[in-house]
Order: sequence, then structure tokens, then C-alpha cells
Amino acid sequence: MTQDELKKPLAPKAATRVRRAPRLGGVAALALASCGALGVVAAWALFVTDPLGGEPVATASIERRTAAPLTQTAAAPEPEDPQPKSRDGVPIVRPGDPMPKAGPVIIRVPGADDPSGAGAPPAKAGEVQTAMLEESRHGQLPRIAADGRRPLDAYARAVRAAGPKVALVVAGLGVGREATAEALKTSPEVTLAFSPYGSDVADFVEEARKAGHEVLIQTPMEPFAYPSNDPGPQTLLTSLPAPANLDRLRWALGRARGYVGVAPLSGAKFLQSDDALAPVFTEIARRGLMFLGQAGSESRFGAVAERAGLAFARAGTPIDAVPDAAAIDAALAALERDAKANGTAVGWAGSSPLTLKRIEAWRTGLKSRGVTLTPVTAALKSPGPS
Repeated sequence: MTQDELKKPLAPKAATRVRRAPRLGGVAALALASCGALGVVAAWALFVTDPLGGEPVATASIERRTAAPLTQTAAAPEPEDPQPKSRDGVPIVRPGDPMPKAGPVIIRVPGADDPSGAGAPPAKAGEVQTAMLEESRHGQLPRIAADGRRPLDAYARAVRAAGPKVALVVAGLGVGREATAEALKTSPEVTLAFSPYGSDVADFVEEARKAGHEVLIQTPMEPFAYPSNDPGPQTLLTSLPAPANLDRLRWALGRARGYVGVAPLSGAKFLQSDDALAPVFTEIARRGLMFLGQAGSESRFGAVAERAGLAFARAGTPIDAVPDAAAIDAALAALERDAKANGTAVGWAGSSPLTLKRIEAWRTGLKSRGVTLTPVTAALKSPGPS
């Protein structure tokens, strides 16, 4: 063996050496086991359609019931005979019927012929029934409800009085706060009439109704010597066409809610004009209200009101036309005598402190003299539409 061979490194023998397989670590073994488990789950999901296989199962039988046969519907009743469409040539309008565009109408109130008096009860003190309101550019206006109820009936005080009756209306309220506050303290049987010009008129009307008073809203109407004698803005004029006067009327009606009717603010000339009055009275009647006029125009406005189917009453000369205690007492005594002679009398008064004081003194002994103080609706000369 040479020296070079002794220094040469030993070489492995490829033919006789066997390579050992590598050993797997712990992490690799865990990953391989997880892959196997996932494969089993995937195969189960693909080939088994019952995901709850192996769970406990209970079988219950459900009996199907057949629906009971429907009873035979009762035959609809035969329609009743048609109701009359007019009376003496005047159309009869029932709830749901369209209103004629012009002319008087008779409004049939459901239950009006019922002797038992069944029907909707009057509104509670201060309550306003929304079914008897309609929206307008002037605010909410009164109207007859779909079931036939009128504001005149809903907001009237119930009265049970036999014998002579006196109704007393204190007017011109809502403008002076102190005078209005004093008038609100009067007996609830006294009717209060409010000017439309007060900024708080709606609130005052609500207070008056809560105190138990019947309420009227005043509408400015043309007096003699107009415009020198001018009641104020929105005055109804004999020179205006009907649509303009109706718009002015609606302005006044929109100033408050819950009143039973309308009274004039001035208006001696307007109340003498049949042509000017007729459309205004028809509008008031269609809204289910009453009208209170004053002395000096009864013969004319009363006839127009009757043709329009409008419930109305007439007040005599104002009891405080002469602002003196003795004169007011004398006028109240005359009103009392008128009631005893005719059954009913209506008085009209301003709201001065003197007038209110004399009214209270007169009212105190009225019942002992056989006369009853009532709200104005108890003195209506016509029941209005029926």
C-alpha cells in the first residue's frame, strides 16, 4: 500500500448502505390526524342525508280533523221602502247624502223621531267633539257630524224647567280681560256671547264652557251709517256677494270652538236684507248652529230663518241701554213679566260691572217669583232641522 493510499479518506459503499426513513415530529403527527378527522366528517356530510342520525327518535301520530261545515248565512233582509226625499218641495238630507249647492234643506237627524230620546249624550262641560269639526283656511269650523249630531244639540245645557223661562245673554266678551273674567263668574244659566276680535277668545270660550255656560260667537254685520259706524274687520255687508260674506262668516266661526250658535255684532242694516241674509242663514243651519237676533228686525230675519231651516231666538231691547241701576232693574222686571205672559223671554246685556251686579241681584230672587233662568237654547222659537 502506498503512502498516498494511506492518506485517502474512506468512502461509503453505496451498494451496501441502507437509508433510514425520517422520523415525524409531534406537530406533524397532530396535523396529519386532524386532516384525517376532517376527511371523515366531509365524507359523512356528503353521503348521509339525516344530520340527526343516531339521536333518540319518538314517533307521534297526528289526527287530521275536518272543518265543520259552515252554517248557511241568513238571507239579507229585503230593503225597506224608500224614505221620502223631500218635504213640501224642500230636500231632506240624511248623513252621508250630498248637500245641495243652494237653497234650504231639511236635515234628518237619526233618532229624532224616537220618543225615548235615545241618541248621543251632550258633550261634557268644556269638551269639544272632533266629529263636529272640519278643517278650513280659517281654522276648525263647526259642522254636523256624520251620524247627524249638531253642535247646537251637543253643546247645549240640559234644561228641565216648567213654567215661565227667561234666557239672558251677556255679549261683547273676549276683548276686555277684566270684564270677561267677571262675566265668567256669573251663574252658569247665563249665556255668554264672545266677540271674534279678542286675541284669547278661544281660551275664554273654553273657560266659559268649563264653567257650564252656553256660548255664542258674534259675527260683525253691517249697521246703519256704515262705514262711519264700523263694527270692525270682516264685517258682513249687504253690498258684498254671497261668497264674500260666507268667507267672512267662516272667519268668525273659526275663532273658537264649542259654541251653540251665532249672534250679530251690530248688524241692524244687514238683518233687514233678505237677499244678504238668506245664504248666511243657510250656511249657519247647515253647520248645525242657532242664531240669536235682536229687537227691531224680528219680522224680517225670523221669516228668512224659517225658510232656511235655522233654529233662532229673538232678544228684546238691551237691558242696559240706559246705563243706570234703576233703569236696568226696570228692564229686568219687564223681561220677567214678558216671560210670565208668553212663556219665554230673552234678554240681551253688555258686560259692564254695573250690569253684571244688577243681573246677579235680580237672579237671586227669580226662582221664588216663579220664573226660571235658562240658557238661550231653551228659548228657541224653532227647533231647527229635524
